[in-house]
Amino acid sequence: MPKTHFLKPNSDTLHGFFSNELEPALTINSGDTVIFQTLDSGWGIEKRSAMGAPRKKFTEVKAIRQCNEFGHALVGPVFINGAKPGHTLEIKINEVIPGSWGWTSAGGFPSYWNHKMGMVTNKEVVLDFDLDIEKMIGKSQFGNFEYSIALHPFMGIMGMPPVEKGKHTTFIPRPSGGNMDCKELQAGSTLYLPIPVEGGLFSTGDGHATQGDGEVSGPALECPMEKVSLTFTVKEDMKIRMPRAKTNIGWITMGFHENLDEAMWIALNEMLDLMSSLYHIFRTEAYAYASLVVDLRITQIVNFSKGVHAILPFHALR
Repeated sequence: MPKTHFLKPNSDTLHGFFSNELEPALTINSGDTVIFQTLDSGWGIEKRSAMGAPRKKFTEVKAIRQCNEFGHALVGPVFINGAKPGHTLEIKINEVIPGSWGWTSAGGFPSYWNHKMGMVTNKEVVLDFDLDIEKMIGKSQFGNFEYSIALHPFMGIMGMPPVEKGKHTTFIPRPSGGNMDCKELQAGSTLYLPIPVEGGLFSTGDGHATQGDGEVSGPALECPMEKVSLTFTVKEDMKIRMPRAKTNIGWITMGFHENLDEAMWIALNEMLDLMSSLYHIFRTEAYAYASLVVDLRITQIVNFSKGVHAILPFHALR
């Protein structure tokens, strides 16, 4: 019988990098569910008390799980019995419930997006939010004006380490997942990732209460997550090269590259493969239909490897 497991953020589960040499925090079987609780991306454990006040952060990370450079606060990794390179990991996103607070910011530090927008020398703006989970509304605090915004929570990072040894940054999305920041991956969606290493070694973190396509200033509405329920199934007969997902609105395929044009072509190429399989048609025919029914969206532009996702709405072809 499938089991349900629980992982909370502590010194045995938190880490700020991907690595296939990291000891698993949990071992499960295919079909099992894991309920995660996570910190915010910046290791925060409570909201700020006032504008300009420091945010208290988790610091009790084991030396073996520490990273010399900043990395998102990830929980895991989870070793899935029977997961092998070449297989696909199916991740059903059952629930994503944010904590009671969150934040976002813009400007004030050197990054390529701040350079492009002339925001490097501007004073950084940090907006704090109270999150009402019953109404699914976030209300900004401490800013010049207070606005409310609808919440559409998802995890910015879900993924597995690459084949290469060593510590790998959490900032970059990869074929095996990572910092994808795809706002379509909400509760009810199913994510598919190619498995790169034995056991998968899946981790998650970087909870977002909401985000626009692009994530243009760097952060989304960053927040801790009270409950992230994921069900893991190993698919031995499913062969994919890049992440894809079955979401609440349709199928999506993803592309990542430093060049946004190249990311777009990767996402589109993956979509033609998917359409050919779904509808039993040649790629050229799929290409013609894609011009009629597939939408291309910018996933994010701030993770060094930029992201584009192609969306095929359900029942687009009947």
